[in-house]
Amino acid sequence: MEIKGKTAIVTGSAGGIGRASAVMLAARGAAEIALVDVNEVGLTETARLVEAEGARANIHILDLSDIPATEAWFRAHGDVDILHNNAGVVSGLPQFPDVDAARIRWIIDVNLTSLVAATQIAVQAMKKRGGGVIVNTVSTVALGTGFYDAMYATTKAAVMMFTRCCAPLKDECNVRVAGMLPGLVDTPILDKYRNRLGDELMQQKLGRQVPIGRLGRPEEVGWALVF
Repeated sequence: MEIKGKTAIVTGSAGGIGRASAVMLAARGAAEIALVDVNEVGLTETARLVEAEGARANIHILDLSDIPATEAWFRAHGDVDILHNNAGVVSGLPQFPDVDAARIRWIIDVNLTSLVAATQIAVQAMKKRGGGVIVNTVSTVALGTGFYDAMYATTKAAVMMFTRCCAPLKDECNVRVAGMLPGLVDTPILDKYRNRLGDELMQQKLGRQVPIGRLGRPEEVGWALVF
């Protein structure tokens, strides 16, 4: 798909990979990008960066764990050419099995249920307009790399399988659904390590777990998105 002139939605775009992806889409000529997150301050900064690249940016405060609200929002705004399902959360402390049931439900709804709902509604709209592209942010933890967060890894494995199951939509609806599997990327999701260790030590400790010897950068995942 040629990105120039297209419309897009990026969830989890208040920072990190979502922000980098939105800015990269704008730089490649996207006409309008809907920025979705719960963090209004972060979204405002992302909108500024997107508009500096020449695209229109629309801010939408949406709690993706509220599935009825998510479905309603996508029915009203989901008629776009490109959807980047990027939003994701980790468990934090306490970990499974000590995490309470409400937090388990929250993780599943943000990482998986809302993504399925958004994809379903977007595919229906894209089919009517002649096609589109949906990109899901998965994670290398979906491959079973031993990440300690059981619930995060489980939801990402489910997203990977869901993405694979959407492959026939290319022939049925002219909607291509793809998945990106980043490794450890230096985003706000790692702030708990940054706060505890300091940025330099965090980079050293976590960077040793990555084959290239450093944390990934959000912009590198943004390049993968536009590809």
